[in-house]
Amino acid sequence: MQKKIIIWSGSIVGLIALTIGITFGMLELADNPADKKAGAEIDTSEYAEAPREKESISGGIQGADEKLRITKNSTENDVVTAMHSMTHQKVVAAQKWGAIPMTKKNAETVKNIVSQSNFEKKQELLAIAERWINRDFSKVVDDHNYFWTSQEGNIGKATGVMDPLEEQNFSLNNFGDEVTRQLHNSGDLKHISGK
Repeated sequence: MQKKIIIWSGSIVGLIALTIGITFGMLELADNPADKKAGAEIDTSEYAEAPREKESISGGIQGADEKLRITKNSTENDVVTAMHSMTHQKVVAAQKWGAIPMTKKNAETVKNIVSQSNFEKKQELLAIAERWINRDFSKVVDDHNYFWTSQEGNIGKATGVMDPLEEQNFSLNNFGDEVTRQLHNSGDLKHISGK
C-alpha cells in the first residue's frame, strides 16, 4: 500500500510541475509569438556583424604590446603570431587581435630567430622579414593574410593598407605617445605634415 501512495504522490507532483511549466511556456509565447512578422522588434544586437573596417582599423585592440616577446627558443607558432601582430600596424581589417610595433629592429630580430631555426615555413618567414627590414610593405596585406590563413582565421582578413594618419592613430591608440614618438624618430612611422 505504501508503494502505491509513493507512486501516486510522485505522479501528482510530476503533473503539477508539468502544468506549471506549460503555463509559463504559454505565457512566454503570448508575450513573444513565434509567428510575429515584424523582425524589427527582435533584438539582434548580439548577432551584429563585425565592426565596419573604418571603425576598427586604427582603434585600440586587445593584446597590444609595445615589445616583441619572442626569442631563439620560441616556437614557429609564436613567431608567426608575433609577425601577424606586427602587420596589424599596417593593414585594414574588420577585426584584429594583438599588435606589436612594425619596426626595422623587430623585423631584424624576427629574421635572426627564423634564420637560426628549422621551422617548416622558414623560407617564407625569412622573405617576409627581409622585406620588412627594407621597409617594403608593398605585400603587407598578403603577408597578413598568409599568417591569418595559417592560423585558421575566419574573421579579420586584411582588405587594404592604412594611410599614414590611420597608422599613426593606430600606434597612438595601441602603443602610446612615447612608442609612437620613437617610431617617428626611427623612421618606422611616416611623419604627418602639420603634426
